[in-house]
Amino acid sequence: MEISIVDSAYAAHHLDRLATMLIQSVEDGAVVGFVLPFSREQSDAYWLGVFSAIAEQERLLFCATIDGQVVGTVQLYLSPEPNAPHRAEIFKLLVHRDFQGRGVGTALMLAIETEAVRLARSLLILDTVLGGAGERLYRRLGWQEIGVVPHHFVDPHGTPKASVYFMKTLDLSRDAV
Repeated sequence: MEISIVDSAYAAHHLDRLATMLIQSVEDGAVVGFVLPFSREQSDAYWLGVFSAIAEQERLLFCATIDGQVVGTVQLYLSPEPNAPHRAEIFKLLVHRDFQGRGVGTALMLAIETEAVRLARSLLILDTVLGGAGERLYRRLGWQEIGVVPHHFVDPHGTPKASVYFMKTLDLSRDAV
């Protein structure tokens, strides 16, 4: 498996795979901001917005590939606010359903932490659905829970779900996570 930070041209070249992963995630019940029915057009529109954010250097897109095929992705939003140069936020960790349970999510999260250290971002934050696979992954990777918000969003079927917010403080004096 190879993890890389990709530019918008690379991401656009892999739009079909990225769109498929997002659609699968929504269909599989992931709470990633969308509800069913969720179309290819909606997925493409989302990714086109991400590509613009990459081009504007607002966020970084990490892709995990196996044999040249994108199997997972995660985003690092680089807080541009003048009072937050030390902070970044994690968005949409997605792993293709055929590659789940193989360490792709862990590899992506470790890569994102390493890059955050390189960029002098000492505080990372994220939110995920309470009780989901993401929560278990983040806890396993040493993320600290900072709070739960009941009925924060709905799942793809419209059922209210709680979110749990996590943070991780990174040691900028080390070369890698």
